[in-house]
Amino acid sequence: MRLKAATGLLLAIPVVVSAHHSRAEYLDEVELVGKLVRILWRNPHPGFTIEVDADGQTETWLVEGWSSLYTFDRAGITRDRFKEGDMLSVAGFLSSRRSGRILATHLLLADGTEAVLKRDAEPYWGKSEHLGGQDRWVAETRGAVVDAVAEDRRLFRVWSYPSPSVQTVVSFPLTESAAAVREEFDQVDNYIMRCEQKGMPSSMATPNPYEFIDAGDTITIRGYEGDVVRTVHMSASVDPAIQLSTRQGYSVGRWEDENTLVIHTSRIDAAYLGFTGIFLSENVDVIERYTLSEDQARLDFHFTITDPETFTVPATYQYYWLALGETFGLYACDVH
Repeated sequence: MRLKAATGLLLAIPVVVSAHHSRAEYLDEVELVGKLVRILWRNPHPGFTIEVDADGQTETWLVEGWSSLYTFDRAGITRDRFKEGDMLSVAGFLSSRRSGRILATHLLLADGTEAVLKRDAEPYWGKSEHLGGQDRWVAETRGAVVDAVAEDRRLFRVWSYPSPSVQTVVSFPLTESAAAVREEFDQVDNYIMRCEQKGMPSSMATPNPYEFIDAGDTITIRGYEGDVVRTVHMSASVDPAIQLSTRQGYSVGRWEDENTLVIHTSRIDAAYLGFTGIFLSENVDVIERYTLSEDQARLDFHFTITDPETFTVPATYQYYWLALGETFGLYACDVH
């Protein structure tokens, strides 16, 4: 085993729009070699149990992959690459809260291929044969954009996050009381670590894909992470104020023009914005704006979050998605 300090790691991790859950417990870099004895092919992160020879003693380690199954699949890191009994080299970060646990950024497979699990990373061992990583993600994304004009599906398709690293531009100006609550939030023992679904608006702020489905009087938004399903009512005939509060809230949409969908969501019972401990009151209000490009291949989004108890001025985040022709099944999060 090789252990080395990872100064500044926490500063490099996006604190609001990270893909799955907090990585705050993983502090020190570690590298080890062990025999693969169990494969856990699941969300939010695939896992592996390995046995390591430590001075004649066998140590058992749980290796948690950095990314979700979606990222593994997009990188070509498939289940059949792993076989029990194989020797694996692991590079990643050691948990400071749970013994025998590693968050892996890279794996060196038995056939010599390197699997880059952190999608904005470069190969760790410098192998010419590698799966995943920033270079592959960028190149393959560029080549995967569909001829959306020919398909003419407009907004109603699967939309994919374009960048290997989180690029969403955020502004969360916290009140003093919200900042104090955030400091007390347990980044390891929380609802997301228990595989509970995120609430609005953070359920829409992940680098996983979304699908917009035309259902006539409503629009269904289906998100991969957490198996989120939202209904957007395209008629204002029902008063949102009399609706029950839910984790995804009650959404009413309208077309501002043929390329711009605006959604107003209230009645949100989400408790927190993501996993960073930013609390949301029962009065939180969200305006989403989605703007389709002329070639129909890009969807820009801008969210405004109003909650005077939490934000000194309305919070925002914005970026865009691309039409890559992807499909996705169930996330089916498994407690880990």
